[in-house]
Amino acid sequence: MPLVRAKTLYQQARAGGYAVGGFDAEHIDMVKAIVEAAEETQSPAIIFIWQEDIKSVGPGLLEAVARQVAGQSRVPLAIMCDHASDLQMCLTCILHGHSGVMIDASHLPFEDNIRETRRIVEICHLLDVLVEGELGTVKRGFEETGPFAREAVLTPPEAVAEYVSRSGVDALAVSIGNESGVYKERPQLDFPRLRAIRQRTDAYLILHGGSGIPEEQVRQAVQDGIAGIRYATEMRLAYFDALENARRQLARDNPDSRLIMGPARQAAKELMKKRMEQLGSAGRAACNGRCAGCDGRCQQQGQRAGEKVSPQATGKQVPALMNNDEIERLVALIAREVQRRA
Repeated sequence: MPLVRAKTLYQQARAGGYAVGGFDAEHIDMVKAIVEAAEETQSPAIIFIWQEDIKSVGPGLLEAVARQVAGQSRVPLAIMCDHASDLQMCLTCILHGHSGVMIDASHLPFEDNIRETRRIVEICHLLDVLVEGELGTVKRGFEETGPFAREAVLTPPEAVAEYVSRSGVDALAVSIGNESGVYKERPQLDFPRLRAIRQRTDAYLILHGGSGIPEEQVRQAVQDGIAGIRYATEMRLAYFDALENARRQLARDNPDSRLIMGPARQAAKELMKKRMEQLGSAGRAACNGRCAGCDGRCQQQGQRAGEKVSPQATGKQVPALMNNDEIERLVALIAREVQRRA
């Protein structure tokens, strides 16, 4: 089926009392693992592509693979940009079919965070693209320097309503004891803080650093209002461990990559399937008018769930990040379209 909008998946998750798994895909094999896991559990899922991976392989490549694989699937899937740092990256992702972007200005002072995030929101909402912001910072255990290598700053519940209202974000990434990378000790999420945040906003609450969080805490987080949990590290570790093990078992004169990468993809897929079960999303893709938040119209439109992502206005495929002139042209195009519809 065609890609659906990230917003649709979050809406259905909230209505159904479950969360959507967001899985980072840095190469083709991981894209296939995500889709296969979603297929086998009949679960909706979001394929996240980190901006650093987009810079590494080039804009549009992983997105093209995701569209192709999703088109052969019968479960609702979306693409979102993970941790974009600026407008240039967000617009590039939108041109390549991302129906949501996560702009991370959480390391900036409160007012600067709001201002930078608001700039993204004003443009993205013209294109019906969901925007996720972050308040508080989530430590990255895999970085040694930079603003995210320092100790985490927990999300202050008392500032949430103002941040969401003034920035205009649709989704809010929270810091409640979660950490990106490998946890040095067993994590303990701050559930009273999460519940206090939930009381102050209707934005979709997102938890990064899902790798390594125990099952019982995942289930409690969903119960307390988390709409999506992001996973990357544990899937990559499972993939690499299986890859190395399979390579050791192969004779050096038999360099058949299928015998190495197949078991690696399988290992990552099995871990994703477990997470989908814990999130409560397993089985939710079997629509037929019964999925969470569904009123049956998706069947009348010939789709299994959600809404089809409409083509972007330009249809342009850019080989690299846009320069300032290209950004100005896109903004002008958006302005003309808004005027036309007025």
